Amino acid sequence: MRNCTRLAAGLLSFVAVVVCSGVYSRGRAEAATRPQEPDVLYGPSFAFLAWDLFVKAMAPVNGSLTFETWTEQCQLNPDMVGCPSAASVAAPTAPASRKVRLLHGSVFSAARKIAGNNCGAMTATPVGGYPPPANLTRNAVYCEEVFVNPVEASFVKRNLTTLVAQQSYGRARNGTINFPGTGVNDSRLELDSVEVKADWVPASSYKNPSFACPDPTNRLYTEMINGTCYALAAVHISSKVMPNWLWATFEPNSDITNPNRCDPKLYGACFDPWGTTSSQPYGKGQRVQQSAELRQAMADAHLNPAFQNYFLTGVQTEFVDHDGRPTLLGNSFIEFNQGVAPGKSSCITCHQYAAFDGERPARGAPESNFGKPPHGWPAVGYACNEKQNASCTPAAPNATTQDFSWMLGLMPYRDAADRR
Repeated sequence: MRNCTRLAAGLLSFVAVVVCSGVYSRGRAEAATRPQEPDVLYGPSFAFLAWDLFVKAMAPVNGSLTFETWTEQCQLNPDMVGCPSAASVAAPTAPASRKVRLLHGSVFSAARKIAGNNCGAMTATPVGGYPPPANLTRNAVYCEEVFVNPVEASFVKRNLTTLVAQQSYGRARNGTINFPGTGVNDSRLELDSVEVKADWVPASSYKNPSFACPDPTNRLYTEMINGTCYALAAVHISSKVMPNWLWATFEPNSDITNPNRCDPKLYGACFDPWGTTSSQPYGKGQRVQQSAELRQAMADAHLNPAFQNYFLTGVQTEFVDHDGRPTLLGNSFIEFNQGVAPGKSSCITCHQYAAFDGERPARGAPESNFGKPPHGWPAVGYACNEKQNASCTPAAPNATTQDFSWMLGLMPYRDAADRR
């Protein structure tokens, strides 16, 4: 199945995924009598697609990573909830600094805020009985950026930069927003919407030994951002390459920043049948090697050597497996710091709840149904509490569905010039 990689020497096309998925589909049918076979959740073609997105996003360009040249969500509308004010963003002071970056906290997190910092406090107390990492300093913080590719940025800026605009756009389309992708305009991957959520953590968040910029061990990708040394501790990538998007999450193999990576007691074991030499899921402390194909892809794209120590935690494309059991996907850094309970992380389920119910949010708050299931609705599996099928949505009557994008729920109700 790794021969699928030979179908796309440059930019992976959706046609290549379909062809590879033909192999996957046959394997899935054959696996119907073997429920423990991990390929029933997703095949190497999907892991390949996830890595293709990662490699292209992390490729260097003009002194930055490619995704860092895209549009950060706070640039779509500076009045989005959680965006730092222009006055609070420090100008770069270190020679290695690049442009001023809009680091901010995660609006999903309920963690305390630290005075004078735009970012959020790391979770230092147990989550669902699961203990936090032991190496955190007292005022440990982490920062977030969410970048969207040019296709998605253009679409959002044109139609969706306020909740009122989203509602108006949706009303003309049966209450539904659809981002570009899955053949809406074209079948080539460069015309599909892509989002990259990067979580950065400063060296000061950990007790010694920590890391440096550049990291001499090449085990963490580090950058000087706004004059501070940060490590890239987690990456979520989602793409509208299929109707329910493709969800993938990545972490470095680091005992400093990600000591709970792949823990089945937390958000599940890791599984990457294309980018590693392991054909089975593996757990915390189990070391696997990157595949020769992935290393070659990274070399061809001239990625920073530190990315050879980053691993795909998993890919999610379905709400449930063939036996109807909920699929899970979570990042030990992102989800833990957002307070997600162990065993309750499903990117696809959480994001399907994204919908604007028409209620004007309180000043400085996201839309009323932001970031979690409605009361009594499931956190994993299908996003509905009855009539379990993939088409159900728990939106309130006349709500505007936001195509799996919680980012849209952070938009202001109206533009500043239109507020009453």
